[in-house]
Amino acid sequence: MGPYNLSIRFAMQTSNTTQNVFPKIAILGMGAITLSIARALFLNKVPYFVLTRDAKRKSELLANPLWYRYSSGPKEQISFEGIVSTLEETKDNFDYIILGAKSANLEDSIRKSIPLLSKGGRFVLIQNGLPEEIVSISANQILGGVVGWNTQKLPDGVYFQSNAGALILGGADETTPEPFWKQALEPYITVILSSNLKGFRWHKLGINSVINGLSASCQLTLGELFFKKSGRSAAIRVLTEVRNVMEKIGIKEEVVPGSVSVGKLGDGKGALPFLLRHIILFAIGIKYYRIRTSMVQDLDAGRKTEIDELNGQIVAKSKTLGIGTPVNDAIVKKIKSLEEEKEKPAILFLKELVRL
Repeated sequence: MGPYNLSIRFAMQTSNTTQNVFPKIAILGMGAITLSIARALFLNKVPYFVLTRDAKRKSELLANPLWYRYSSGPKEQISFEGIVSTLEETKDNFDYIILGAKSANLEDSIRKSIPLLSKGGRFVLIQNGLPEEIVSISANQILGGVVGWNTQKLPDGVYFQSNAGALILGGADETTPEPFWKQALEPYITVILSSNLKGFRWHKLGINSVINGLSASCQLTLGELFFKKSGRSAAIRVLTEVRNVMEKIGIKEEVVPGSVSVGKLGDGKGALPFLLRHIILFAIGIKYYRIRTSMVQDLDAGRKTEIDELNGQIVAKSKTLGIGTPVNDAIVKKIKSLEEEKEKPAILFLKELVRL
């Protein structure tokens, strides 16, 4: 089946019925994850608007529609004609602003877009790590979004979503979000509404500290990482440290659908048998053999990574608790050294981590 066009036009989306049902939604930062959200909103006929930080990005989105593909499905061309504007041009106010910015740009994005947030409105933070803890707005202004799918930009420019996944939404103030999110995104994105955002956040942080942090420390695909015994053993060491921090803080882990519990993979009471943990990690390597995760791609392209927001968060938290996380600490130092091109990636680093 060949590609087909999803022409997203604001006039096509709106009707009196939908405008009365749904709050006003904007997306600031159109990229891999937010494109999947935009597609789901469009297919459910939910009006939304796209905001850009500058005129150049607006022009790019209007002149070059983005291409999206889910799994083995056809390519879809997604246009933003009629629904994209710069922050400066926008006169509307929105009940929800979904922020697709990188963690390093998150505070600046909030500062520039907060005048567009309606009274009682909320920002939706879909970044990895613990973004709710690095922004200077109150908890009741924040919904955290934990993303359970993988979308990456392929060399041909297509945004490829490899798995269905889910979007877990929870209030930073431990409230459960409005149920309209299910109607707005399902069945294209499964939505889980939770009052235990921290439980999901820390689970995803642990998994990402392996999937992104550990794989990036040697610039390996997930298959290359998990096919090696040293890679699987290092992953278990990383997750053991995450588990120790979670237990010290008192986090009740919530597992993202399709994932595996950090508490089951890391060493400690209730962990799965050692051999089974290696089998699970090996199976993940088979399923995602060719995947070069976002942090690996950042290093490939010579870009700064978000290691401080992933493994770095674990190290920072452990220091406040007075417990050690030497494996995660070594990963942070290694990736920063790779960023600065002080050394080259080496698979032997995995064995060094296991010996720590």
